[in-house]
Amino acid sequence: MSAERMFQSVPSDPDLWLNEDFDPADVRQFAIESLRWQAQEIIDEVLCGKSPGEELARARLRRCVARHPGEPEQALLEQLMFNRDLPV
Repeated sequence: MSAERMFQSVPSDPDLWLNEDFDPADVRQFAIESLRWQAQEIIDEVLCGKSPGEELARARLRRCVARHPGEPEQALLEQLMFNRDLPV
């Protein structure tokens, strides 16, 4: 599922966020959805890769996504933490 389809409700007009009457909870929700959108975009890009040398990383990322349905930011974090611990 692409990130564009996940977050149809995100306002594109930045002036909406500058309004004094805007609810901080809405801003927080927007920030969470924005993070999820970005994480999903990164995941989509990695999983579309074709390099045979990166297949292991793609398989690991697929497992992370399966462990965190609907939470691409958690899946990406898990993958990045795993990669951080790999010897160079």
